[in-house]
Amino acid sequence: MNRRNVLQGIGAAMMLSGASGFAAEAAADETGVVYELRIYHTFEGKLEALLKRFREQETKIFERLGMHGVGYWTPTDEPLQGRTLVYMLRHKSRAAAKESWAKFGKDPEWVKLKAESEANGPLVEKHDITFMTLTDFSPKV
Repeated sequence: MNRRNVLQGIGAAMMLSGASGFAAEAAADETGVVYELRIYHTFEGKLEALLKRFREQETKIFERLGMHGVGYWTPTDEPLQGRTLVYMLRHKSRAAAKESWAKFGKDPEWVKLKAESEANGPLVEKHDITFMTLTDFSPKV
């Protein structure tokens, strides 16, 4: 499965649903704001457990560490339906993203949550990560 097919499957609605507040951020992009697109491909039957982890605790850890969630999606079309989580984070800069992920990996709450949620095996088979900046012609909604 290639990234182009994944992104086409997600559709324009993904970008637009997280667009509120982008107008102010468009100017800030010049000073380093980056968006991080993450696509998690789960093992068979593990998507619901991953969504539960995000819904109940993981997103709260992100916020505490300065990782702003723009949106979280599950594809509705095959081949990604039922086994994929797509989400986007906004960071003050690429350096801030790196620092936040380093803190996240060592965070005691995250370490405990990961161990508990993966007691019966890992949830994510592989993940794709893409960092992006907002273009000057992005909608100002």
